Amino acid sequence: MKKNLEKIFASASIIVAVIMIMILIVTAFGGINVKEFESELVRGLLITLAILYFVLASVALVLMFVNSDVIKDVVIRTETGGSVRVSSKVINKFVKKACAEIEGLKCKKVVLVQDDYGVRLKVNVKIVDKDVVEVETYLRTLLEDMFFGEFGFKFESIEIKVMVLTPTYKSDKAAIEAIVAEKVAEIRAEQPEELKPEAVAAEKPAENTAVAEAAEPQAVAAESVAEQSAVAPENNDASEEIVADAAAQDITE
Repeated sequence: MKKNLEKIFASASIIVAVIMIMILIVTAFGGINVKEFESELVRGLLITLAILYFVLASVALVLMFVNSDVIKDVVIRTETGGSVRVSSKVINKFVKKACAEIEGLKCKKVVLVQDDYGVRLKVNVKIVDKDVVEVETYLRTLLEDMFFGEFGFKFESIEIKVMVLTPTYKSDKAAIEAIVAEKVAEIRAEQPEELKPEAVAAEKPAENTAVAEAAEPQAVAAESVAEQSAVAPENNDASEEIVADAAAQDITE
C-alpha cells in the first residue's frame, strides 16, 4: 500500500511540475503574452498549480521516509470464516519474557515490520558481561521455539540489535606485540636494501667521515695563514732595524 501511494503522489507531482515548466517555456518563446499573466484568473490557476505541486511533493517525501511498514498485529492463522491475530503487545511481552530468562540480557525495544516476504521481528537489547554471539544465538533460538510452540507461527527473520554492550574480551598484549613484530619484519623484508633502517644507519657515519675529510684541507690552510701572519711582524721589525742602521751610517759620513 505504501509503495502504491508513493507512486501515485510522485507521478502527480511530476505531472504538475511538467505543466508549469511548459507554461514557462511557451511564455519565454513568445507563445504567451506576459500581459496575460496580469489576469486574476491566470494568476489563480498558477497559484493553484504551485500549491498543488507543493502538497503532492511533500506527501511523496513523507511517504518515502516514514516507516509505515511497522505493524500492530500479526496474522497467525487465516481460514474461510475469519482469521486469528496477535497484537504487538502480546509479542512484546513474549520477547521480554525470553530476555528475562537470559542472564545479562535486557530487552529495550520490540518492533514488528511487514515486507513482501513476511513479518520480521526486530529486537533491541542490552548485553552486560556476556558474549554477543552466544547471547544472540540463544535468544533467536529461544524466540523461534516460543512463538512456534505457542502460536504455530514463524517469523520471516528475527533481527537483534545490540544497543548497549559491556565488553568482556581482553586482548593478550604479548601475543599482539608478537604479531606486530612479525608483520613489521615482513614489511621491512619487502623494502629495498637502501631504505632499510640498517642501511640508513650505516650511511650516516660514512657521511660524517666524508664531511670531516673535506674539512681537513680547510683547517690546514687556515693554520698556514695563521703562521704566515705570525711570522710577518718579525720580518717587518728586521727590515726596520736595517733601515735605521743605514741612516746612522749616512749621518756619520
